[in-house]
Amino acid sequence: MIRRSLSKAESVGWRVALAFADEFIVFVSFLVALWMRFDDKPLLQTWNHYVGPRFPGILLSVAFYFLVLVASKMYLQAWRFAGFETIFSLIRASIIAVAGMVLIQYCLYADMMPRSVLFLYWLLSLLGIGTLRLGIRMLGRRFLSSVCNEKKDNTTATVRTIIVGPAEQALAIVKAIAHTSSMRYYSIIGFLDDSDEKQGLFFGGVKVLGTTDLLTKYLENREIDEVIFAQTDDSDPDDIRDLVLECRKRKVLAKVIPNLEDQLLRPRYLRIEDIQMEDLLRRPMRSVDVKSYAGYLTGKRVLITGAGGSIGSEICRQVMRLDPAEVILLGHGENSIFRIAQELRRDYPEMSSNIFTIISSITNQKRISRVFKRFRPQVVFHAAAHKHLPLMEENICEAVHNNVIGTHNVVNACVEYGVEKMVQISTDKAAEPSSIMGATKWICEMVARTAAKQYPDTAFVCVRFGNVLGSRGSVIPVFQEQIRTGGPVTVTHPEMTRFFMAIPEAVRLVIQAGAVGNSGAIYVLDMGKPVRILDLAEDMIRLNGYEPETDIQIAFTGIRPGEKMHETLASNQEQLERTQYDGLNKVQGEVALTYTEAEDIVERFRHLALSLDGEGVLEMLQEVVPGYAKSARAMYSRQVS
Repeated sequence: MIRRSLSKAESVGWRVALAFADEFIVFVSFLVALWMRFDDKPLLQTWNHYVGPRFPGILLSVAFYFLVLVASKMYLQAWRFAGFETIFSLIRASIIAVAGMVLIQYCLYADMMPRSVLFLYWLLSLLGIGTLRLGIRMLGRRFLSSVCNEKKDNTTATVRTIIVGPAEQALAIVKAIAHTSSMRYYSIIGFLDDSDEKQGLFFGGVKVLGTTDLLTKYLENREIDEVIFAQTDDSDPDDIRDLVLECRKRKVLAKVIPNLEDQLLRPRYLRIEDIQMEDLLRRPMRSVDVKSYAGYLTGKRVLITGAGGSIGSEICRQVMRLDPAEVILLGHGENSIFRIAQELRRDYPEMSSNIFTIISSITNQKRISRVFKRFRPQVVFHAAAHKHLPLMEENICEAVHNNVIGTHNVVNACVEYGVEKMVQISTDKAAEPSSIMGATKWICEMVARTAAKQYPDTAFVCVRFGNVLGSRGSVIPVFQEQIRTGGPVTVTHPEMTRFFMAIPEAVRLVIQAGAVGNSGAIYVLDMGKPVRILDLAEDMIRLNGYEPETDIQIAFTGIRPGEKMHETLASNQEQLERTQYDGLNKVQGEVALTYTEAEDIVERFRHLALSLDGEGVLEMLQEVVPGYAKSARAMYSRQVS
């Protein structure tokens, strides 16, 4: 506290000294202007004629000059970082100050000051004040450079770096590095930009060395230690991916600066990040302006089930940006709910008292009903579910109990307590399901859709998407751990494919679907083309600096129970229809069941699950769910129900 007070006092003292210096410069500029205009006359005569009789007016003009500088915030500028906009502000302030002097002289004295004196006075005062600040800027940068160089020489080796991307974006990165003392160890060799007209030009003293084709040469010759990718909205993820793989293959560190939109949505400061898996999707990431769809969330009480999971926690983060009135985090895992609650309260302290945590299973009907009665949520995102496919094949009754009965409890609570909208998170595995998990999620969709027809006052929207990169149940952490331990990396089948999304883009589209979706409809997120799991495994091995089959072996383990070779987004009874919203498709196909029939099915499942009748669950799934694999019964010998 004492150090902070001293620092503040030093800052005020520095500004006062600068103000006195400006006043001295302004007064001396006027005298020099007079001397230059009347250099053929004795100095005393000029003083007696122009200064003595007008001295009060001159002091008043100097004081007015000072007030204009204060009003123009000239004493609040960080002059070490001053740019053209600051210089223009100084020019504007000096013009206003001289105009004020003309007005003061006109009001106080009969004859006007010679116009040449006024012009010289304006020019000299501007040059004097500007030169003073230029000196401050140069000295400040020289001092920072010497301090950083000393730190760099003592602690950190120079990192030879090339920046790949548009030169304008690369220049912004160079400036950020120059102004950040902790990153001054970077030695920027040059830029690589594919624009023909920029080749050979210098941007901020850094040369465009050539196109991105030259990167391989620099990597092979070991001329660089690190590559920074200046990412923009126009960046091709495939190109970035290939270049990053080249860097990692040669054990050269590759980093990426996210585009401006991501920087504004994430931290409040610029940082260089290690490249993330979502930056290497084999398609452009879907960018949705969620704020344009925020009307149904702003000022509302929002409840998220499964709030501690990968998808649920990201829904929490994005909902918080849309100014809800209250956010209720409901989940079964106390540690995960605690972590996301702490994160939200840290990032949104003004909302801390309106963030509520509920530890409960969605299968606890009385508890769910009490939560809805207490908080009266207006919008519900239902992300809670058992989603791990192989585990659910071995825990059939628990999968039905949690996914089907739990969703039925949430749907009933939404109806009973007047929820305006419920968004059900589903999966592509609900289309022509071959797994317990997929079949139970199809029933969840059916429960929500039949409720939508029966209770029009509450809108029920279902959203399907595929595998999510980086989620707890995805292959990414599994592959990463296998690579860390030296392999082998296990892949079920060389031709197996899956649809992949990044967590943030999936949630952005979920929020969009909640805004524009029709009640009772199912929406499917556009996930591009399916990706071979084998390709993903090879990419991850190379990202870690190894070569597949040379450094890290890949082992094929065979398709597991419930798995498909290739996932589909819609069943044979459904058709996909493009909507007017980019990245969002609608599933066409009516649910054949009535609300009464759906209620009867859920009650039968409830009885079978609570009775731990796994055989009965399998028989009923085959009876109820269209396309459910007939081979499911053969797997039951391994179940514990």
